[in-house]
This record gives sequence, structure tokens and C-alpha cells, in this order.
Amino acid sequence: MKFQQILLLLLRMLVIASLVMMMTQPVTQGFMPGWLAAEQDARLILVIDNSASMSVKVGNQSFIELSKKEALGLLPSFNKETQITLAQTCPPKTIFMGQSNDPDLLASIQNIQPTVDYDDLWANLNHLLKDETIVEPIKECVIFSDFMYRPDSTFMAGIPNFESWKFYFIQPGTVYDNLSIRSVSSLNRIKTMSQLVKLNTRIENSGELPKPNVPLELLFNEHRVGQVVSEIESGKEKEFQFQAYPANMGIVQCRVSLPKDNYDLDNNWFLSMSIMEQIRCGIIGANSDDVAMLEMVLRAIDPQHQFLSIESRIQPELNRLFLDDVDVALIHNPKNITEEGVKDLEKFLRSGGGVIWFQGNEDGSEFHPDIFEKIGFPFPEKRMNAGQGFFSTQIAGEYSDLLQDLQVRNLDSELPEVFNYIQTKLDVKQKVHWILNNSDPLLIEFSKGSGSIFYFSTLLDLRWNDLAIRGMLVPLIYRLLVLTGTDEINTSSVKINEPKWISVEEKYLRHKWEIVSPSGRTEMIVPEYDREGINISSTDELGVYTVYSNGELFTSFPTRLHDQEYIQTRFSQNDIESILSSNQTRWLTLKDEFSQVFLETRQGKSLWKIFLALAILFLLAESIIGRPIRVNMKAEDS
Repeated sequence: MKFQQILLLLLRMLVIASLVMMMTQPVTQGFMPGWLAAEQDARLILVIDNSASMSVKVGNQSFIELSKKEALGLLPSFNKETQITLAQTCPPKTIFMGQSNDPDLLASIQNIQPTVDYDDLWANLNHLLKDETIVEPIKECVIFSDFMYRPDSTFMAGIPNFESWKFYFIQPGTVYDNLSIRSVSSLNRIKTMSQLVKLNTRIENSGELPKPNVPLELLFNEHRVGQVVSEIESGKEKEFQFQAYPANMGIVQCRVSLPKDNYDLDNNWFLSMSIMEQIRCGIIGANSDDVAMLEMVLRAIDPQHQFLSIESRIQPELNRLFLDDVDVALIHNPKNITEEGVKDLEKFLRSGGGVIWFQGNEDGSEFHPDIFEKIGFPFPEKRMNAGQGFFSTQIAGEYSDLLQDLQVRNLDSELPEVFNYIQTKLDVKQKVHWILNNSDPLLIEFSKGSGSIFYFSTLLDLRWNDLAIRGMLVPLIYRLLVLTGTDEINTSSVKINEPKWISVEEKYLRHKWEIVSPSGRTEMIVPEYDREGINISSTDELGVYTVYSNGELFTSFPTRLHDQEYIQTRFSQNDIESILSSNQTRWLTLKDEFSQVFLETRQGKSLWKIFLALAILFLLAESIIGRPIRVNMKAEDS
């Protein structure tokens, strides 16, 4: 009985103690104690990532929409006099500066729009933290982002009192359902109506959901020309190869497409391909026989004069080269070239022109040094003669995209015998496609600017070789014309918000130029007459931009997502401990009742409810133990 009374007394004392503790409203130790933040001036930098990867959908809301919603919800956690800097990442911009009770702050958060751009988060954050007007003793930085890539040590460069900053890294949940097209590359450089276009496509499942029976489609000008169905496990990659004939001559717009999932921006890959339509050829020979031989080859390629426009002239000495109206220059056995001639050739190559060159002069001193030093031509050293025999030839290396799949019955039997050639000194930037049996080069490829040069170290002459009577000559020259005369530079892709340069011939510069964005927005463009082209600086949409000259299609080019905007494994606090210590950072994930979680993380978790529950528990125990027992009551009555 005495023990029971002591126990009841103890429980009553615990009830009173719990109620007292509840009234004092204790909290756990927070990242930023409330009494400290309330008594001193404070600065908050609030950064909301609105890059492409924040467009991932969770239910009916995207990551950016959830971030904006929770950013509004956590503002009451800060003192009304806190100075707030609100910034977005794309484009990097400070969109609000003021106190947290300013109504413009709410509108500024709500007006942040999603983009398809790259955030460059850490460089932007470094710029914000270096603000010299930040003098408050309390400094906090809240960042809503998916944190796809980690910072390096330059993130801290130039930030005063960096160790006094407190960082809250707030990330959305994981991506459940996502397939992405990581790359699409053309396996063949030559694209004509009669040849299959081969596209190698790499797909990755970066979500958590295994994907059975996924259809992957290839479309030319929005008409489906190929489809494959496959299963891709989570975290795995697969590669596929599409083969299809081009839909038409000229510009063909290509799209590889996946079905919709949580992140739509990586479900399509766009390409623009230039299919040979007409090539303007300029033949420059040392004599009439040289010109006649090349004309005969070109007429064999295009007997109906459908796609080759030929202009010929005899010019043994290249004093000046007038190539403004030419796509491809075929230059055979020049005796020399002057400084002005080199300048004309360099200008032609930089504007995207192509050159097929046959070298027959062994004296390099006859050529101005700039052709070797500035353009990169191989230096001729001496003429090699086979005497009574010949030099056999072979394809260099295991594979040459130039000489493979020529339209001949047996390539090995069609390789020519060489009697004379010019031995040249090669450069590491030059690619050898064709060699002699002594390993000296016969056909070399190199580039200057956006133009290509194919250099033969022999002549198209029966006294030098028997190539002129071989069946491979016509398909080989045809392939060289396609490679050098096709518009590959103007149709090449650019990343989102990178400028795009379109080369334009001088005679077309005064045309009316328009560009149509993927969304259909039309913009007038003024050419740059001195550079002979147009510069397109606004490429902020994902898809294909189309360029029109006097209302007619001139070219098109696609835009790409930045590599860092593809869904990938996020880094964690452990990955950046060498840069940011754990006592400077808190990592949170967006979830239900996030505002309360943030408040408890920042100021500590309130414990009064726990003490109230303990008081109720102790009171119940006291009531049960101290209740009167019927047997004892009867004994006392008797």
C-alpha cells in the first residue's frame, strides 16, 4: 500500500512537470535558432531553378510548379523585416529585392516561367552571393533545384564571409517514368535520294519504371518511315539503327520520337538533313585536255544535266580565283598559286565551299607559302616514278566512309595502278583515305573553316595512272561532289540559346530573310553584309528553326537540350562535403506539409505536443493505479 502511494505521488509530480514543460514550449536545436534570427538583421537569397529538367511532371504538377508553391509557403517562416533577393536561373536574373512582407514578392514568384534552357546553377549562385550590399549578420540561401551536377571549388571564389552562409538545398522527388533519347547520329556522310540514310539512336531509361513494349519512331517531314518496339529496364541503355530513304531532295526535317512520360523534353531528337539538289561545279585545268577529262566524268554522273551545273576554264596559273558562284571547285594540275589566289581559295573554303584538287607539280616553291601554312595543304616533296612497273593501291585503315559501298561490282578489282605520283609531307590534321603499297598517301581529306578539301597526289591522266578507265572513277567523283557540295554547316544543330550562323552567298544577301521558330513565331532577320551571312541569336525553343529567303525555304536547323538537362543521378551532401561542410547545409525533399518540415528544420521541432501527450499518459496511469478497489472497500465497511 505504501509503494502504491509513492508511485501515485511520482506520477502526479510527472504530470505537473510535463505540463510545466509544455507551457515553456521547448524546441529541438534548429539550423537557425528562432531567437537569433528574430533579434538580428537577416538576408535571404531565394533561388528557383526554372531550367528544362524542372519541367518533369509529378501527377498534374511539374517540379517548377511545386517549387513555386512551396516557396510561397515557406515565406512566413522568415521575419517580416528580412531582406529577400529572389532569382531565377534561366535566364539568370534577379527578379525581386525587398522585404518578405512586400506583396510584389508573391507575384514575382508566381511569374517565374519554365524554360528549355540550361541553368548553370553554381555560377549563377556564386554571382548572387558576391553581392557587396549583403552586410546582414544572418545570411541564408534557399535553393529549389533538381541538382543534377555538383559544383567545383570555383563555386566559393570571391564570396566574402562564405562560412557565415547557411544553405537549404531543396529538391523534388525522384523521376518515376522517363525514357530519353540521348543521341542520334548519322552513320553515312553522303545523303542522296538513292542511298539509305542510316541513323544510330541511343535510348536510356533514367526513371524507376521498367518500360515494356516501347515504340520508337523515325519521321521524315512528319511522315513515319520507321518504327521499332523494345523493352528497356530501369537504368539501362539500348541502341537502335534506323535505315530509310530520304523523303525528297533539298532540306529534310527528321525527328526520332518516344511516347510521352514524366519528362517530355527528352522524348524527341530533331535533325535537319540536306539532300543533294543541285551542285554548281567549277572546273579549273592547266590545259584543254585536263578540262575535257573532268567534264567527261561530270557528264557521266549527270547526263541529263539535272543536278550538276558546270563551268569550265583553262587557268594553269592561279593568280586569282573567282568562285562566288561555285559550290565545288575541281582544280587539276595547277602550276602555281599566288598570294591573292590563296586568299580567294581561303575565302571560298570559309564560306562552306569544297575543293577537289589533283596535284602534279612537285616544286612546292611555285606555290605561295600561305597555301601550306594558312590553309593546310600537304607540301609536295618530289615526284615518284614506278619505272617499268606500277604502284598498287589500297584503302587506308579498316574502314573508310568515303570508299566503302561505292556502286561498283568488286572494289578491289577496280583499284587503279599508279605510275607517277607526288610524294607529300602530311600533317596530323589530315585524314588519309587511300594509300599506295609503299604507304604513301594517294587521297587525303582535310578542312579549312566550314569547307572541305579532297587532295589527290596524282593526276587524272593515263600517263600517271589508269584511274580514268576504272569503273570506280565516276561513283568516286560523284561521292566527293556530294560531300563537298552539300549544305552540312547551315543545317547543323545548336544548343538552346546558342547563336546560329547561316552562310549566304553575296547575291542573295539583299533578299527578304525570315526565320520561323518551332512554335510558329516568325521573325525578320537582317543579314550581315560584311560577313556574308545571317546571325540568329534567339534560339530559345526546342525543335527545328526554318529559314526562308524571299518566302522560299533556304535551310533549317535543329536545337538541342544541354547535356546537363537530361535526367541523371542526383548528387548528395556527401558528394560536396569537401566544398560545403555539413554544418552549413540542410538537404530537404519536397513532400506533403513541406512548410512545416522546413520550419522545424530551420528553427527546431516544437516539443510541447510531446509533453502534453506525456502529461495525459501519466494522468491516465495515475487514475488507473489510484482507483478504489471493491474488495478493500468491503473490508473497511465490515
